[in-house]
Amino acid sequence: MRVYIDTEFSDLSEQNELISIGCISEDGKRFYAENSCYRVEHCSEFVVENVLPLLEGGNHLMHYSMIAKNLRLYIESFDGLVKMYSDACYWDWQHVEHLFETYGWPENLVRSPVALTFPSSIQQTRFTAAVEDAFKLFKPILRRHHALDDAVANKFAFERATTRKF
Repeated sequence: MRVYIDTEFSDLSEQNELISIGCISEDGKRFYAENSCYRVEHCSEFVVENVLPLLEGGNHLMHYSMIAKNLRLYIESFDGLVKMYSDACYWDWQHVEHLFETYGWPENLVRSPVALTFPSSIQQTRFTAAVEDAFKLFKPILRRHHALDDAVANKFAFERATTRKF
């Protein structure tokens, strides 16, 4: 099963804090959580202006350990192996690893991400354009810099980039 993932985090430092995580599977099953433990004072100006206003709170807001538990349950709900696809593996995967190294790995999760990059420049261009299209076509439903919405846009773009004939 392909699961598209995106995270939002406090800044671009090596010690950044997870703010939110969003996933959507190839069959459309969604997961979204916000970390109740991040510190606003560690957030960059960009994050304060562009990410924090999009947070939903409510049932999505949970302790870091609950994010790990619920994400694990989400992944384990799929039959067979789960591969996580990311457009920013370096940034996203460090948070997945930390969640699961700390609280236990799902047995069916492949322990390395798949980068949303393509060997063909045509496909890569198509993917990049389709991400932009997703935010235009589904505006205001999809919001850039919201973890789940970014994951949904990546799923949409991947499907467009890989289903067209050359």
